[in-house]
Amino acid sequence: MKKIIVLSFVLSSIIAKAQEVKPVSVEKNLNSVQFGLLSLSYQNETKLDRKITLRSEIGFATGTTARKYSDGHSETSFLIVPFINAEPRWYYGLDRRSRLKRETKNNSSNYISILTSFVSSDRTALLNTKGFEVAPYINITPEYGIRRSGKHFFS
Repeated sequence: MKKIIVLSFVLSSIIAKAQEVKPVSVEKNLNSVQFGLLSLSYQNETKLDRKITLRSEIGFATGTTARKYSDGHSETSFLIVPFINAEPRWYYGLDRRSRLKRETKNNSSNYISILTSFVSSDRTALLNTKGFEVAPYINITPEYGIRRSGKHFFS
């Protein structure tokens, strides 16, 4: 009887070890192109650590700028300027999604990030209809996001 009990403990420990799941990780490299109403960009997301990526983006954004004169009339200029974004992301929900047997392909998880954007000046503008001077700017924004991939997306 003792041999049967010892044998069952040994077999159960082997089976439990065989069912152990290796920790889930973000994808090594993801590339995409984004067409928006007011922008066009190329994006790359590179793995830095098991749950951390660096998402970089380069593209063109559109916008308008206005100038008001002292006599009351104003002029508006249409712009197309290049921009660059760098965004480190921490996918904190990967382990939970894996435990719940949900999809983690293409970094499908919740994340927290810090988006840093740089938009260049009017000297690099592709289009500036009135020739207005535009100051370059840097924008730093903390973000919370949800990334999901489905059957018809990210294929």
